[in-house]
Amino acid sequence: MSENLGSLFAEVRQRKGLSVEEIAEAIHIKAEYLEAIENEEFDFNLPDIYRRGFYKSYADFLGLDRDEMMAKCPVKPFETLESSRKRREMVSQVAKKTQEVNFDPLKTSFSDDVDKVGDSREESESLIKNKAMVMKTVGIVGGAILLVALLLYLIVGIISHPHQPSKKIAELENIAEFVEKKIIIRASGDVKVMVRSEEDKAKLFSGTVQKGGEQVITYKVPIQIFFDRGEFLVIELANGEFLHPDSGRGGVRIK
Repeated sequence: MSENLGSLFAEVRQRKGLSVEEIAEAIHIKAEYLEAIENEEFDFNLPDIYRRGFYKSYADFLGLDRDEMMAKCPVKPFETLESSRKRREMVSQVAKKTQEVNFDPLKTSFSDDVDKVGDSREESESLIKNKAMVMKTVGIVGGAILLVALLLYLIVGIISHPHQPSKKIAELENIAEFVEKKIIIRASGDVKVMVRSEEDKAKLFSGTVQKGGEQVITYKVPIQIFFDRGEFLVIELANGEFLHPDSGRGGVRIK
């Protein structure tokens, strides 16, 4: 971590008169991870999505500027499902155009040559040479097309995620675009919560999440969450990030 960001976290925390353990309990992140952030040690054994999420949640809790802090975050952002989908569509279009290449003129030319084969040895040898030339031409053209398609695929991948590790790309490509997602609502104090589907207003949960408790919500379409004491809530999103609602009565929309 550069620019002494770890010292900044520690300085702001101390200025607020809070201990690492108190903050860890409030945002439900282990104290050892918060200490690692303050010590500028980001090699703890967790996926990038969690390390980036812990960094963001800690910065939000301390009241630091979110955009500025996330721009300086040493853990690079991962590829979104939307950018992954667009990249796959572009590669699919290139592959489709490759399949539409018409080799019929070459096939017709070769068939005409076969029909004209005579009984003489000279004509037979000429046919063999023509066949070899045609097959060589087909091979060169096909190889060139595949090479162009491969180069386009690599270029699109570099443009879409210049800093994203190939392993993360492979993982994201296996995620279906429409799957059942899960969020976890945690409370550091008693909070009345109501969760409903944005599409048909069907209630998914309505009740009190007690202090220290949590409520797991599964959904497929966007949902709305309403609460009476937002300062006690921490919502863990499906992508591993943490949402801290504003204090008091309010609501949030989750895709």
